[in-house]
Amino acid sequence: MNYTIRYAEERDIEAILGLINHYAKQGVILERSSNEILAHIDNFIVAEHNKKVIGTVTFFDYGRNLKEVRSFAINEEYRGMGIGSEMLKRLIGAILKVRNARIFTLTYSPEFFKKNGFAVVSKDEFPEKIWKDCANCKDWDRCGETALVYKG
Repeated sequence: MNYTIRYAEERDIEAILGLINHYAKQGVILERSSNEILAHIDNFIVAEHNKKVIGTVTFFDYGRNLKEVRSFAINEEYRGMGIGSEMLKRLIGAILKVRNARIFTLTYSPEFFKKNGFAVVSKDEFPEKIWKDCANCKDWDRCGETALVYKG
């Protein structure tokens, strides 16, 4: 199957929002607004097939060389085809091209990230994340996500 991985553009916002909110309704990733996506559009990468956005991933910059992989979503019809791994590889390459950074994620899919160079760590290693997103999460006291950091 032919697909393209590229940086997102403003014209992709509604498609990105649709993918993210599909999984947010399932409680798998955090919901985002179109304004939030627009504000960080330069950090988003998308996968496109036949001019349709089929996947998205972004990172959040906590400064001091700490970056979080987040809002990772792939249309269910295209899962298991290696597209997610390619998008993640492109995102990590873009981050590391600019600076040597510690890259982490919190996820319900730790095996995927382990296959892509990440290792499990304690959530306590990321107080920036805890205070930014986790403190406001409805699942704060029963979080089932796994923290992982990129080891390369």
